[in-house]
Amino acid sequence: MRTVTLEEHYASPSFLDGLGRELKAQALKFGAAAAKLFEQLCDVGEKRIAEMDAAKIDMQVLSLTSPGTEQLEAADAMELAREENDFLADAIR
Repeated sequence: MRTVTLEEHYASPSFLDGLGRELKAQALKFGAAAAKLFEQLCDVGEKRIAEMDAAKIDMQVLSLTSPGTEQLEAADAMELAREENDFLADAIR
């Protein structure tokens, strides 16, 4: 049997420097725990895969962390979605 987890969150560095910068600023007030969280959110590579392997997870469905595209005007939402999809496509390659 395969294990698939849904709506696992991630954040790209460009997202945290842009739309997610306020979320990042608020969270970093909590110190080391927040820094660790952002490290995990931004990791879509080897560390995430190692953690998946350790937990016997075969696949994750990744979702951009909040705030996402829903708060943006349509054109801006499409641009962000395209950027984030490209980020994930690069990670998958």
